[in-house]
Amino acid sequence: MWEVCSRRFTRAGHQTMRILLTSPDTTLQNQLHQDLSRQNFVVDVATDGEEAWELIQAFMYDAVLLELLLPKLDGIAFCSRLRDVGNPVIVLLMLEPSDAETCIEGLDSGADTCLVKPIRIPELLAHLRALARRSLRRASPLLTWGPMSLNPASGQITCCGQILKVNRKEYQILELFLRHPRQMFSRDKIGDRLWTLDDELPTDATINSHIRSIRRKLEQAGINNLIQTHYGRGYCLDPVYNIETQSAKGLSDPPKEMLDSMAANIWQELMVANARLHGEIEHRKHIEARLRRSEMMLRNAQRMAHVGCWEFDVETRETYWTEELFLIHGLDPNLPAPKPEEVSALIHPDDLPLHEEAIRIPALQRKAFEVNLRIIRANDGEIRHINARGGPVFDRSGRAIKLTGTTFDVTRWLRYPVK
Repeated sequence: MWEVCSRRFTRAGHQTMRILLTSPDTTLQNQLHQDLSRQNFVVDVATDGEEAWELIQAFMYDAVLLELLLPKLDGIAFCSRLRDVGNPVIVLLMLEPSDAETCIEGLDSGADTCLVKPIRIPELLAHLRALARRSLRRASPLLTWGPMSLNPASGQITCCGQILKVNRKEYQILELFLRHPRQMFSRDKIGDRLWTLDDELPTDATINSHIRSIRRKLEQAGINNLIQTHYGRGYCLDPVYNIETQSAKGLSDPPKEMLDSMAANIWQELMVANARLHGEIEHRKHIEARLRRSEMMLRNAQRMAHVGCWEFDVETRETYWTEELFLIHGLDPNLPAPKPEEVSALIHPDDLPLHEEAIRIPALQRKAFEVNLRIIRANDGEIRHINARGGPVFDRSGRAIKLTGTTFDVTRWLRYPVK
């Protein structure tokens, strides 16, 4: 299924990219993950189309490498869904030799290119470089901020004319900042962007250590405070350095390449946000449908059992009644729930002292209660027997925030006792 290439390719010619690799073939998956990781790509793995869809809504990827035949959501449908929500991420579709003719359908559905198995790493890397060059968000070949420059083609960082020697993660952090120079990155966001899902999640101390190391190397090159810390928010590049550089060059406006790159970055962020929003809307639709069904089942169960529920918010003094509780008392469910002081009008006059002693006083004392008493239905004056029980709900600090309870109409059980 795959072909190992013994020749090593250096990282020259491509930036640090985050790739979503989607394949149910564990052998192919492991080999491609290994080969791409050697080239300093950040690689996440999914085994089916739906899992890949969830990941691409949660994280920003530079490219998606996926098989045509996938469980749950195939490659064609995945590409179509991506483009329908406006996500412009690079997509490389992997095909079996027998499915080569499907490449046309794949391209029409939104894939950027097709690769026929066995996958040759040099060919894959060449496709990634070519597609990255065409991408508008990589329009500016040299990334600069003040006296620091990063050349993605050579993988070299210079500061004040000196080559900055950094490790792999430090390079990735600086490249992340330089590609999004006006964006604030929290520690969590840096971890999400630069560590794969298979990696152990970096601690705050790990991120801090990388930032300190970068700052130390920048200071040795003669630059202080290029990376700012905004406590409680994260890190960003100091905008003063870029203003000074523009002024030194006599430029009143940034170059067109920088504007194109900035616009493309913003567009990419918007498209990813749009994809996430689309997925969240679909997810909420499913949740709302389940909630409606649960509410219907609860309503039917309460009606069959003649049980109603109520809730009283101690702070807002708002009262909520379920539909069946209105019906038990002979009230219109479309009307507001009676206030606590209005409930006494629904109690049988002879049982008002019992209601006061067994319900109202314990409720004011934030104690649980239970009592059997009579009510008079508002619509027809019929006397009904109920079992009322309830009690307080406390927050974590022990403060009562709600009173809640149930009303059980037991009239028919008293009239027709079970033998």
